[in-house]
Amino acid sequence: MEKIFTALSFLLLLPVLAISQTDLPNMDFENWYENHYSIIYPGNFYWEPNSDGNWNTWETGNSASEIPNVFPTERTEDAVNGSYAVRMETKSIFGQPAAGNIFTGHFIANMFNSQALFGVPFTGTPDAFRGYYKYTPGDISGSPDTCAIYAILSKWNGTQRVEIAKAELYQHQTVAEYTYFDLEFEYFSSDIPDSISIVLTSSKLGDQFIGGIGSTLYADNLSLFYDFSPVDNNNLEPEIKIYYNNSILRVQKNTPDMAIINLYDITGKKVFSTKLSDYFSEINLPSLHSGIYICSLRENNHNTITKKILIR
Repeated sequence: MEKIFTALSFLLLLPVLAISQTDLPNMDFENWYENHYSIIYPGNFYWEPNSDGNWNTWETGNSASEIPNVFPTERTEDAVNGSYAVRMETKSIFGQPAAGNIFTGHFIANMFNSQALFGVPFTGTPDAFRGYYKYTPGDISGSPDTCAIYAILSKWNGTQRVEIAKAELYQHQTVAEYTYFDLEFEYFSSDIPDSISIVLTSSKLGDQFIGGIGSTLYADNLSLFYDFSPVDNNNLEPEIKIYYNNSILRVQKNTPDMAIINLYDITGKKVFSTKLSDYFSEINLPSLHSGIYICSLRENNHNTITKKILIR
């Protein structure tokens, strides 16, 4: 059982592990080892994802459940391909729901006061987070449980850890067969990250000891996708990047040319419009209803650039 600290407190370890990388090992969950933790009962063990070098890229909360000898996360042969995948199940331990989980970072076991320190060194800027999953939700007071699968890119700015991009999936319905997911990273900043946190759990609120007993999440063949599609230099458009976070729309372009930016709601109604005339602009958007919006930017005679943004 574990208490998940949502703050990326793993940042304290980053100076020691400052290894630039743009990919992660064991994302197909093929490598595991048996952790035999008891001298008195040498046959007792739980599965842990295999170590790479002197650090575990992947961790689980299993070490917090050694006393009851009940482990929510395990290796499974029910895989998309290859030999193994990861299986996470929300179990009852001392009467409390303990969610199965696997994540990048480090875990400090201390029963109900355990800590998950999310994040490992990472400097890539992937376009998408992909993989396969299936899920059976348990019941929480008459409602289905929800699993969580997400990846966060972040950077320590000297005073706090700031999110740069996020890709996320939350599912409360039964997904009986392995299903492919392709989650586009939503970037909030053009900064280069120094850490990536990937988290998968059978109960989204497991950090609060809330979950449906029996909720079961399988995952396999995770990957980070980088779009290296070739560009025709004869038709090269100016690079324009659009980011949205906390009611602020940020636009970065490589010319100071005048541009017009329009924002449309899901019905196609224009809800905002303004002009830009600089390399970098920060726009405070008016109060808008939660939902998906289309941001459209046109610079002089160049083609229109569009981006989908989510306003919560």
